[in-house]
Amino acid sequence: MKKGNDTKKADNIKTNKKNIKPVYLIFIFIILFIFQEIIFRIIFPIPEILNFNRINYSPVFFEASSSELKYLENASFIWASDPDGVESLINLNIYGFRGNDFNIKPDRDKTRIAFMGDSFVEGYLAKDDEMIISVFGNEAKRQAKNYELLNFGIGGSDFSTYCGLLCDMVPIFKPDHVILILHGNDLPPSPYNPEWLKKPLEPEYSHWWVPRIYYVLKNVIQKKTVAHWWISKPFTFFAPVPAPSNPWSNTEKASRYEKFISPKVAEAIKKGRFNPFAVDEYSQFKEHLPEVLKITPHLNGIENFMALYGKKIYIVYVPSRNQVSPYYLKFEKEFSTDSVLVPLTDSIYNIHAKILKENCKSLGIPFYDCTEIIRNEENIGNHLYWNYDEHMRPKGYALLGKAIYEWWKNAKDLY
Repeated sequence: MKKGNDTKKADNIKTNKKNIKPVYLIFIFIILFIFQEIIFRIIFPIPEILNFNRINYSPVFFEASSSELKYLENASFIWASDPDGVESLINLNIYGFRGNDFNIKPDRDKTRIAFMGDSFVEGYLAKDDEMIISVFGNEAKRQAKNYELLNFGIGGSDFSTYCGLLCDMVPIFKPDHVILILHGNDLPPSPYNPEWLKKPLEPEYSHWWVPRIYYVLKNVIQKKTVAHWWISKPFTFFAPVPAPSNPWSNTEKASRYEKFISPKVAEAIKKGRFNPFAVDEYSQFKEHLPEVLKITPHLNGIENFMALYGKKIYIVYVPSRNQVSPYYLKFEKEFSTDSVLVPLTDSIYNIHAKILKENCKSLGIPFYDCTEIIRNEENIGNHLYWNYDEHMRPKGYALLGKAIYEWWKNAKDLY
């Protein structure tokens, strides 16, 4: 009888072991899955909006590979000016814009302000804490004000870019105020197209409960960029010779350029370390600055769009360096076809700001012209732009950041 009981006990133990094994394996699988999910969420962050990215609005990168251009998530690039002996590293967030990542939901305790514009807003040749938006924020904090600032600056953009970005950005990120900073080379704009502001992006939201491996594998299969928590190795904005995008790779262009570009500037362009589009830019400014602007439709379209969301647009004008000082002409001459460079400081070359002011006033849009404060500094020998590159030195951005804040804090209560 005892032997029979022992046999039954042994059989029960075997049965229990068989039952425990599948449960044990399931438990191990769950633990491994959770561990893998934690690791993937740390290594592979995803944006809240999957289809919103800087590259949608301005695919202007001349060195990046096609894969990098798909989506600029946590990417970085270098903007350089060897003739000035300077370069800047531009780190981009998960949406491809400079600065910290943007949250869809605004901070309940802070006013959200979005900055838009070209490379002056993005802060080329400036460190992160030297940008216009950074100085604006620091000046606000100094006066015991704290705002949530979003930098939507895009180098190489124009009015159509600003409108397209505005159309998508405002419904998604819901800024309380939008400050659009226009540079002298943004004007005159191409003819206004109402389609620019007609159809906002239909956002594709990510979901916290979807396993991160799903998004990673989906991007891999679709040959899209897989974002990672670290900033990618920087690429140069302009490619060196023999890249097809470098004008010196073109024998015909190279032959023509060699006739008027100084050896120092030529060498920098060949290396991708000077903006080739700055070549002969003086003659373009000389031609277009006296043109009468037709910008009322653009401003009216923007104002009406913002009114749909009950928000306000603010316009700031920043002149090109030759509009405020003849100092830079001696450097400009090293890459200009003009044998004689006349100053562009005369009133005939500074009508755009006046036209903007008149149009903004008639539409009730707050407007600020930075020309006078910049010219005052230039007149006393405090040169705010780089000698060769068209962008501002950090002290120039600092001047604008402080001045724009002082103007804006009053303008927001007047309109």
